[in-house]
Amino acid sequence: MSIVNRCKMVGKLYFSMMNHRNPSLMLFGSWWGEKFADNSKYLYLYAVKNGYNAYWITNNHSVYRELKEKSLPVAMRDSNEGIRLAEKAGVYFFSTALRDINDVYCGGAILINLWHGIPLKKIMYDNKINNDDYTIRGILSRLIKYLPTRNKYVVSTSDEVSKIYSSAFRYSSKHILQWGQPRNDCFFDGSLKKKKCFDIHYNKLIVYMPTHRNEGKTRIELNSIFDLEQLEKICEENSAVFMIKKHFYHKEEKTDLSKYSHIFDCTQENFDTQELLYNADLLVTDYSSCFIDYLLLDRPILFHAYDYDLYLKNDRQMYFEFDEIVPGAISYQFKDFCDNLVRILSGDDSDRDKRHTIRDFFYDKKNQGIVSDCIISKVLEGNIS
Repeated sequence: MSIVNRCKMVGKLYFSMMNHRNPSLMLFGSWWGEKFADNSKYLYLYAVKNGYNAYWITNNHSVYRELKEKSLPVAMRDSNEGIRLAEKAGVYFFSTALRDINDVYCGGAILINLWHGIPLKKIMYDNKINNDDYTIRGILSRLIKYLPTRNKYVVSTSDEVSKIYSSAFRYSSKHILQWGQPRNDCFFDGSLKKKKCFDIHYNKLIVYMPTHRNEGKTRIELNSIFDLEQLEKICEENSAVFMIKKHFYHKEEKTDLSKYSHIFDCTQENFDTQELLYNADLLVTDYSSCFIDYLLLDRPILFHAYDYDLYLKNDRQMYFEFDEIVPGAISYQFKDFCDNLVRILSGDDSDRDKRHTIRDFFYDKKNQGIVSDCIISKVLEGNIS
């Protein structure tokens, strides 16, 4: 983007501070406007269901059509309606960055970052390997935008997570809201039902959800990570299916699994992450924070850290010692992964006590259930603390 266009955007941002904002009008968005997902999605659905003045803002025509067909309030980000809403809304709820909704017309609004998962790996300022927070451009951008976006908050889940966010986002304690994750309300509110995901007989659904590698620039090669023939055999013998759901950044990657009847790659399909977790009898992951959501369901978890040393060196550092914070068996080689998988499929759940301890570390007791009602009430009452 040219310097002239950047200056124009900053001018619009400052000018938007003069708008008269409606404190009851709430805008929601996620993943740079591309997805209908995450904490924003679930808080938005709660708000709409309960009659609040809420709109979803998107940059994706498919998302727009999907919500329109369901008669849900939605607007395209750069449409006249989207800009009008951005200029008038008193509250923005987003899950990745202000660009989820609109970072040009948000001056003076209450800006609440729901974020997209409790971090295991280092994020934002704490991520020293692959970010531009410390470049001259990054520093200048933050300084210039500080005044119009000074009412910015991030939502946490516990004392320990709040400490991480204070460091990662460089926010004072007054701007960290220990309110919980709305996306996990569906685990408790009865809106989800266990269902079969595939047209074959199986008793156990194993969901593999690895985190991204270098924001998707490094491929996740399933054939290198797993001996698929052996994995297929284990699944067949244990009446299980192995469902693969890579990170959004890897959505274009494809692996031919046509010869396997118990292994499915659903990365390109439009499955909601929380629904997958709810239906999973066993979660397999690596360094993804999805396991922290899954703790609330109290089911077994396996960690396959096949590239652990390389990941720490080239991708992300972690906030914790990996083997101390994860509540499940860790494998670094495929053979160990198979042994652990068979053990759990046979009924072993020896990590239950550690799961409970780690769950209470990441979630206050009050945040281990439904939280959306409390979040909306606090915001509309002006009780942001």
